[in-house]
Amino acid sequence: MSLIVYVRDRDFYFLHSGKEKVSGIFETDQDISGFLKENKISNVTLVFSRPSIFVRTLEFPFSSLKKISQVLLEELAPLFPVPADELEFSWYVVSREKSKTTVSVLAIEKSKVEKWLKHRISHKFKLKICFEPFILSNYVSKTALLNTFLLIFVDGNYLARYTVKNNIIIESSSSYFDPDTIDSAITEKINQNQAKLPVICLGDVSTGKFQGCRTINLRRDELSSSFLFSVFESLPTLSVEPAFKLYPVRHVEIVLNPTIIAGIILYLAVVSLMFRPYLTANQVQMKVNEINRQLEETFRAAFPDVTKVVNPVIQVRERLRNTGEVQKLVPRTSVISIMEAISTIVPENIPFKVSQMSVRGGDLFLVCSTDTLENVESISVCFKKVNMFDNVKIAGIMPEPDQVSFNLLIKIKNDKDQS
Repeated sequence: MSLIVYVRDRDFYFLHSGKEKVSGIFETDQDISGFLKENKISNVTLVFSRPSIFVRTLEFPFSSLKKISQVLLEELAPLFPVPADELEFSWYVVSREKSKTTVSVLAIEKSKVEKWLKHRISHKFKLKICFEPFILSNYVSKTALLNTFLLIFVDGNYLARYTVKNNIIIESSSSYFDPDTIDSAITEKINQNQAKLPVICLGDVSTGKFQGCRTINLRRDELSSSFLFSVFESLPTLSVEPAFKLYPVRHVEIVLNPTIIAGIILYLAVVSLMFRPYLTANQVQMKVNEINRQLEETFRAAFPDVTKVVNPVIQVRERLRNTGEVQKLVPRTSVISIMEAISTIVPENIPFKVSQMSVRGGDLFLVCSTDTLENVESISVCFKKVNMFDNVKIAGIMPEPDQVSFNLLIKIKNDKDQS
C-alpha cells in the first residue's frame, strides 16, 4: 500500500487501498509509528508544501551549469536563517542566456526528512520526496492543456500562488488567511496578474465565483484532510517530478584509494620520527609564545591605560595591590533592544515588513519586504545609519508583482563598540 504525507503546518496523510480510503493528520511520532505498524505500507510519498520550502532565486553572469554547481553552495550559505548543513538543496534553471543564467533553489530542513528515514528503517518502506509546486503544476498542465498560466491553489485557509511559464515555475508564494478574508485574498491575487496569464483556481473554490479565472473543481470526501489528495485521486497517473531537470546540491567529497592512504600514513610516521626532537622543541616554544601572547592580550584588555607591557604577571599583581580589584565589563546588546531599534528605523512613509528574524551571536538575519526596488536601497541606508548595526548587506532580492522580498545581513555591535 502507498501512503501520501503532505507536510505543511501539520503532517496530513492519505492512504488509498482499493475501495477503502483513510485520511487524517499525524500529530506525533507515536501516531506515525502506530499507523505504520497497523498498516503494511510499502511506499511513502513525502510532499513538501510551499511554506515548508525555502525558495531563493540567484542570477549568475555565465551560462555554465557545471560552474554554477561548483559555486552554488557557497553563494547560498548566507541566504538562509539556518546553517546550510541543516538543509537539503535542489535547484533548476529558470532562464539561460549566453552571459546570464537565473536559477531557483529549493531547500528543506533535514530534520523533517530524517524522522521519516528512521521510520523507513523500522518499517521497511520505500521513501520518495517531492514538492507541492511541481505536483500542482503538472496536474494543471495535464488537465487544462496549458504550459503557461497563473495557478491559485486553495485548501481551507491555505492559499498558494504559482507563476508558470513554459512549464517552469518562475515565482511562488503562500499564506494562511482567516475564512472571512480568503475570498478577497483570491480576488487580489487574480488582479495582480499583470502579465495577463490564464488564471487557474484549483481546490476549495466554487465554479464561477471569481471573474477572470478558470476553476478546476476537485471532489473531496468530508473525511479527506486536504484537497491535495483529491489531485492524486483525480489523476492517478500524475507525475510528481517536474517537467524540467532538478539538480541536487552536493558537498565536494574526495575519495582516496586505501593503499594510497596507508602509504601516506607510513611516510608521515617515518618523517615524524626523524624530525621529532626538532618538532618537539618548536612545539614547546610555540606553546610558550602563545601563552605569553594570551597573557599580554588579557593584561591589555584589563588595563588599557598601560602602554608598555614588560611582565604581565608582575604588573597584574602590582595593579591588584594598588586598586584591590579589576573589573572588566563586556555589555551585550539584548534581543529586545534590537527589535525596538528595527521598529523605529524605517520612516512610516516607506512600506516595510519583517517576516522573519534570526540572531546568532553578533549576526542578525532579517527576511523583509517592501513595495519597490528603490525602497530596498532606502531601507538599507536607514539601517546603515543605526549606531548598533555594522556591515549591512542586502541579499536574495526577489521582485514579485505586489512586493519585493529581500534579506538583510547585519553585524551587531556590542555596547562598548557603540559608545
